[in-house]
Amino acid sequence: MQIFYYDKTFDGLLSAVFDAYARKTFPDRLLAEEAAAPLLAGVSHWVESGAEKSLRVYKGLRAKLSRRALDVLKLAWLSEEPGSDELIFRYIRKVFDASGFMETDLGDPDIFALRQTANKVVSEAHLLRGMARFRNTAQGVYVAAIGPKHNCLTLLLPHFMDRFYGLQWLIYDVQRGYGAFFDGRACHEAFLPEEGHTADRLLGELPAEDEQWFQALWKGYFKALSIKERENPKLQRRCMPRHFWPYLTEKQE
Repeated sequence: MQIFYYDKTFDGLLSAVFDAYARKTFPDRLLAEEAAAPLLAGVSHWVESGAEKSLRVYKGLRAKLSRRALDVLKLAWLSEEPGSDELIFRYIRKVFDASGFMETDLGDPDIFALRQTANKVVSEAHLLRGMARFRNTAQGVYVAAIGPKHNCLTLLLPHFMDRFYGLQWLIYDVQRGYGAFFDGRACHEAFLPEEGHTADRLLGELPAEDEQWFQALWKGYFKALSIKERENPKLQRRCMPRHFWPYLTEKQE
């Protein structure tokens, strides 16, 4: 069994593709650099990520794929689902090796799986555009904590930059420990100290004077709209997934 170890970055994955073609050996498994070797591991190779290597692979993909197909590839990477890197690796091999490769052939299990994985990321980002709850702070910065299953923060930014242009706001992915700060004109990557990663710390510190009042108002509005006889928990969980609830004002006691 061929094992490739890499740094679990997109550049690292493309570098692994470069190494595989350069060595003329292709991995059966892709593992993180610190991962333990499988029981039946054979030859192992440690991939050294390099901008030159990853760029050459990316240029090759760009020459063979449409822009939409490239976007699907990137979205599948953002899913962070187990095995998604190996799925992407198999897909890239087919792009380079298969004669008459058709990126729209959903009869191919890898192409279909890649599209399905990308759709999950797009769907979660779509839900978050309506469910990111901003809270005002004493500094005048609106803060929203999110905890998506997929790494979809970058997909949210164009929407909120357009909607809240001129305001200062921060959207922070608590699960991954990074966020985006908008200064009113441009976005900047933001990181908080380790102790600031929890939703309680992030949302509870230094609220604006009227923030508690607005939260109570929103909770009252949410409760007033609810009709007990027509409650549908299954539909609610589908439209408002449970992993969103810790960050929703209306779901807090």
